[in-house]
Amino acid sequence: MTEGRLAGPEDPATLRALATGRSATRTMSDDLLTHLPDLGDLPTQRALDAWVEQAADSLRALSGALEERFVVLGSKRSHSAGDDGFVSGTTGSAPRAGDPR
Repeated sequence: MTEGRLAGPEDPATLRALATGRSATRTMSDDLLTHLPDLGDLPTQRALDAWVEQAADSLRALSGALEERFVVLGSKRSHSAGDDGFVSGTTGSAPRAGDPR
């Protein structure tokens, strides 16, 4: 990206960053849930489990928000390019908003 220019739907780097972010946050959420130590103390274990679940939920929510933004920007890009309605990203293609899935 050049100085003085805002990233927009025409910027492939923006779409790559969104795709990378959504994938990374989903992976972090899954990884976090696999690393639960057994503390031996039931109240402490429950508190830790609740905290980990909240953190994983937050990561999944962030991943979902990045996915939504990716689809919106991909849709704007495909409309401006006049192509077949799909935008290739690092993780596949996203349908245009309003298209049946």
